[in-house]
Amino acid sequence: MSITQNKLQKSHLLKNQAEQVRSFIKDIGLPLNRAPEALGVKSSDFLSWWSGHQPQLIESKQLISLGRFLNIDEDQIVTGTYDKTHVRAVLFGGPLVLPDKYSKNQFSYLRSSAHVIKFLTLTRGQHFSDMIMRKLNVSPLIYSDQNNKISLNYFMDLLELLSQNGLTQDELDSLACVLFLSLGETTLGKKFKNAKTYYECYEILAQNIHLFDSNFDYSFELDQVRCKISANLHFDNHSHIDWAKARVNKLFRYRIFFVAWLPYLAKLSPVFPQNKITAHSGIITMEHMVDFREEFSKRQICPSICPPIHLE
Repeated sequence: MSITQNKLQKSHLLKNQAEQVRSFIKDIGLPLNRAPEALGVKSSDFLSWWSGHQPQLIESKQLISLGRFLNIDEDQIVTGTYDKTHVRAVLFGGPLVLPDKYSKNQFSYLRSSAHVIKFLTLTRGQHFSDMIMRKLNVSPLIYSDQNNKISLNYFMDLLELLSQNGLTQDELDSLACVLFLSLGETTLGKKFKNAKTYYECYEILAQNIHLFDSNFDYSFELDQVRCKISANLHFDNHSHIDWAKARVNKLFRYRIFFVAWLPYLAKLSPVFPQNKITAHSGIITMEHMVDFREEFSKRQICPSICPPIHLE
């Protein structure tokens, strides 16, 4: 292909992209006085483009800016797969508006995932973490208050999306190890920090588990040498979730690492639990047995944690 043909092809693609952006602006009702800010351009340049006098204004940079402004993946603008109702809610209702799938059945606190976003920003950069949030159609500003609640769907989608965007299984496992990034200096984090023993650490968890989520019904059996944690999830309360085996595996594997690394908040070594998962009569039960004795503290976790789950 000649240089001239390449230029013609690029010009054609940019023209199509510009028309898609123009149609998008009209469809969602983006006020023209806010469009320059959304596109990251001067008002005079936008008006020139809008009136047809500057056809080459819209490039990838402007598309990305528009996606960030509306908390959506820019690819959805080009493909036309965006949720118009959600986009207009963000546009006129503010950045904390959540997609429908995350605003229903809100049983998880954002403190249970805030450390993940901080870790991504530190290791992959702000651009990467912002891109992940846009693909979820969620604003990073939701983490301004960790007491806000969100659906379990969000965390499952987050793990799945991170896997699709290059994080290895080891990196996904490490997410549960950095809870201190967001929890460390909070009131709850300081409680864990003051714990002197494994018993005290898991006692604090038992007393405060409701501050992480209420997706599961929890029970704790705790003494000086071990802690048994039972978590029951009632399927009827979560029928909106895609319980595909791969997604369940990622979620439950994360929860195991979370239980194991919790003592790190108290500067204690992690203790990998023995785990059992069962499902019957519309209830998924996950049991963790944590043994505090030294010979168990270095237990290696099995790579294949979660057996297939069949709800009877």
